[in-house]
Amino acid sequence: MLLHCTQKLAAKLPGVSTTLLAETSSLGSWHAHLYTYDRRQCVMFCHDDSRYCLFLPGLVKVDFAKMGQLHRELFLATLVS
Repeated sequence: MLLHCTQKLAAKLPGVSTTLLAETSSLGSWHAHLYTYDRRQCVMFCHDDSRYCLFLPGLVKVDFAKMGQLHRELFLATLVS
């Protein structure tokens, strides 16, 4: 999964690349933005091709290190329901 993120979110993520990368994942590429809602950090993901959106609320500092895993779990949970 290739995640295009805003500067606000990139500052929170470890190991963000500034070079262009080629997409190799079957999940496709996504855009993400960090929001603060009611003093909680939330991330909104939007798929580049289908514009399917996912919302991940209430993130804490340790969650940003495993952002890819949280995204996959959220995406699969929405497909199941």
